[in-house]
Amino acid sequence: MPRRRAVVLVTEGAAPELLERWGPDVLPAFARLRAEGASGTMHSELVPYEPPGLISAFTGHGPAEHGCFSYWDAHSPDYEPAVLDSSSPRRPLLWQRPELADLTTAVVNVFGSHPVRPLNGVSIGYPMRRTLHACHPRDLPVRLGRAGIHLAHDVNIWFTGQDKEEFTAKVLGADRARADAALHLFDGGQGERPDLLVLNLTAIDRLSHVYWQELEPGSPVPEEERSVRRAYRLADEVLGAFLDRADEHTEVLAFSEIGFGPLRAYCSVNEVLAAAGLLTQGPDGRPDWTATQAFEAVQGTQGVNLNTAGRYKHGIVEPHLRERTADRVREALLAHINPLTGLPLFAEVLRGEDVHSGPAAHRAPDLILVPYDWRYLPLGDTHWSAQVHRTLQSGWHRRESYWGGIGGSFGSGAGPDGRPLDVAPTVLRMLGRPPLPDLPGVPLGAG
Repeated sequence: MPRRRAVVLVTEGAAPELLERWGPDVLPAFARLRAEGASGTMHSELVPYEPPGLISAFTGHGPAEHGCFSYWDAHSPDYEPAVLDSSSPRRPLLWQRPELADLTTAVVNVFGSHPVRPLNGVSIGYPMRRTLHACHPRDLPVRLGRAGIHLAHDVNIWFTGQDKEEFTAKVLGADRARADAALHLFDGGQGERPDLLVLNLTAIDRLSHVYWQELEPGSPVPEEERSVRRAYRLADEVLGAFLDRADEHTEVLAFSEIGFGPLRAYCSVNEVLAAAGLLTQGPDGRPDWTATQAFEAVQGTQGVNLNTAGRYKHGIVEPHLRERTADRVREALLAHINPLTGLPLFAEVLRGEDVHSGPAAHRAPDLILVPYDWRYLPLGDTHWSAQVHRTLQSGWHRRESYWGGIGGSFGSGAGPDGRPLDVAPTVLRMLGRPPLPDLPGVPLGAG
C-alpha cells in the first residue's frame, strides 16, 4: 500500500480579509481549498510574530515550552540580543523526533532550521546571517542549479528604500525559487520522494510590511500592479500546484501563523520610560545601563525588561524591588496617551509570568504590551529596529489568519479555530501516524 504523504505550505502573513477581498477570480487555489476541504481561523500567539508561531507549529508546543519569542534572545546579559537558530528551541522540531525517523522529509525555508542539521531527507535552511552552507546535503544548491533552480535567502534581500520593482522582483523571485525547489523535491527530482514536505513562503509578509499602503482606499496604484497582490497571486499558484498533486494518499495543509494589517507609526517605549524617570538615555541613543531600571525589549516581543541585578551586566534593580519596579512601569505605560491619536497607547501591560507558564517562560520579556490600537505599535530596541528599517514600513502583523486543509483526515466545511501548536498533531494525522502524548494541540479539521 502506498505511504501517506503530507504537504504543509506556510503563506506567511496572509490576511483573511484579503483572501476574501480577492476571492476566486484572483486566488482560485485558495477558493478551492475552502470549497473542497476544511478551513478556519488561525489565532497567533499573544504577540503575532514569525518565530514563536513557526516554532510552536513545528514543535507542537507553545513559547513557554520552546523558548523562542523573537528572532533574537529577549534577555542577553550584555544587552546585545543574540540571534536565535536551530539550537535555540528547547523542544525538537517534528522531523527531528525519533518517532518519525523512518519518514523522509523535505524542509524549505522554515525559521529554526539553520544551521542545518542532518535529517532523513533534505533541508533548505532559513539563515539569519550570510552563509555558503544553508542546505543539507551541502551540495543541494549545486544539484538544484543543474535543474535550473537558483536559491536566494531573505537575509540577502532587505528593503532600504530602493526602487519598488527592484525590491518586489527580488522578494518574489526568492519565493519562486523556493517553490520550484519544493515541487522538484516533492516530485522526486533529487531521488526519493519525501513523505513530508514543508515549504514556507515569505513574500506576502515581506511585501505587506513595505507596500500595505497600496491596499488602502484611495491608492493610486492599479490593482494588478500592487506588490502585495502579486505575492498572494504567487502563493495561490504554488498552492494550486500542490492541490493538483493531492490524491487519496496525499493531503495538503496551508496556513499562516500571523495575519496582517495597516501600520501608522511605531512608538518608542523607551521615551515613555525616560519621561517617567525609569530610563536614562546614553550619548549613543541607547539606554545608559548603569542608570536605567527598565527598557524596551527587542522587536517582535512587544516587551519591556527590568534591568535586574544578577541578570544583566549592569543591572541596578535588586530582585526584592522587582515587583515594585514592574508596578511603576505598568502605571507609566498604561497612563501614556499616544499623541498621534489622543487615546491610550496600550490596552494592557501584562507580566510575562502571567502570560507564559512553562520551563522556558523566563525567556519571555518581563512585561508584555498589548496595543490599544494595532496601527500604533512598540518600536523595539532602537539598535535592532534601525537595522531592519522599521520606519519604512506601512504594515504589521495581526493575530488572526487562516488555515485550510484538503484530504481524508480533514473532512470538508467550516472547521474550528486553530492555534499554531495545532499544526504538529495535524501533520501526524495527515501522515497516518498516532498522536504523540506530549503534544497539547488538537488536529485541525472539520467535524
